[in-house]
Amino acid sequence: MSEPHFEQALLPSGWSRDVRVSTVGDGIFDAPSYRGSGDQFGVGSDSKVLIGVADELRQLKYSQRLVQRARNVMATPQATSTARALFDGALAAGEQALGDGGGIAPGLAADIVSLDAESLALAGRSGDAILDSWIPGNARRLVDCVWTSGRKVVTRGRHHQAESVAAVFRRRLEGLRTE
Repeated sequence: MSEPHFEQALLPSGWSRDVRVSTVGDGIFDAPSYRGSGDQFGVGSDSKVLIGVADELRQLKYSQRLVQRARNVMATPQATSTARALFDGALAAGEQALGDGGGIAPGLAADIVSLDAESLALAGRSGDAILDSWIPGNARRLVDCVWTSGRKVVTRGRHHQAESVAAVFRRRLEGLRTE
């Protein structure tokens, strides 16, 4: 299926795949046209290169900048910060996909990410400037903690099962090499 036909078939569901398509050379999502139609976009990756929300949003931001040869392509009158516009857009689509009203309240998913407030990359930053540093910057180093369904799974940027997962991965990889 050609890229435009692929996008027409999948994009009504609000799907963007900028990291994956950029790493395999499949093309660039036409975000301005899509947003101009009033549709939402979501992020998520099957990439084997990068799998973070900030990675996806950074790729979307820079791919649009390159194609449109303009800055702040994804900014809106309500969100003049490109990072804020991207984050809010992805958050709204995620809430819709999950059937979740968003926010922090009893009965909601409680999927939360906190950034390292002591990081020099965030020094002197507040409000949207924090997102402006996180999304185009070294996103993984800025993530401090992650909670999923209210359960803390990452502390100081490290997943609680990182060592055991790495050990299993090494064993399996070694098993493949000996076959």
